[in-house]
Amino acid sequence: MNNYRDRNDLFFEWILENTPKNECSILDIGANDGSFCPEVSWIAAHAQKLAGVDPDRAKLEKNPFVSERYYATLEDAAIPPESFDVLFSIFVFEHVMDEERFIAAASRILKPRGSMYFITPNGHHYFAFLARLFSRLRIQQQVLETVRAKELVESYHYPAVYRLNKPRDIERIGRKHGFQFFEYRYCEQYGELATYFPGPLKVFPRLWEEAVQATGREDRLLNLMGRMMKPA
Repeated sequence: MNNYRDRNDLFFEWILENTPKNECSILDIGANDGSFCPEVSWIAAHAQKLAGVDPDRAKLEKNPFVSERYYATLEDAAIPPESFDVLFSIFVFEHVMDEERFIAAASRILKPRGSMYFITPNGHHYFAFLARLFSRLRIQQQVLETVRAKELVESYHYPAVYRLNKPRDIERIGRKHGFQFFEYRYCEQYGELATYFPGPLKVFPRLWEEAVQATGREDRLLNLMGRMMKPA
């Protein structure tokens, strides 16, 4: 907890340490325009080929890191089977509406022994629980706009449904579609959450961290990073 500069650093270092340089084709799922996560440049410099898939054509066209573009959701993209060694997604899993189609598509386009990496809000964390609750009450957008600037919310926020954010659900669907190996890492930094809590309520994320530290339950930290692998 709190002993890292940026969660994206941890995520991409994990990918790079398991991916041979200049030998792998890699797909960025939900690539957008690249501005949200400039660390993708590390992957672009490391990969033999970096492609991006995103339904927002205007934004994907501006992405400076990808050399190949698919203007669709992963589920509907016309990507040839077994065409990528590595897939990765940054805060996409929480937005997936049809988790079965999503995981099936990932398995179809991933080569044998290939890996899919992801980072998403941990479904066992209070933040994901509250966000899911607000979504079901249809007040998610209103709540966000009370704690963050409206312009900021409109620039990055997409509807979140939190159907693919717990290891047991990910493994259940993953095994059904050919994934066999699963690995998880967790992290949390106070500043990632404090901006969502006004005034004295900022003490709440600090108390949560202290509780996690006292119990040793790192699987209750905010960020869930995972790796899913297809067998040979």
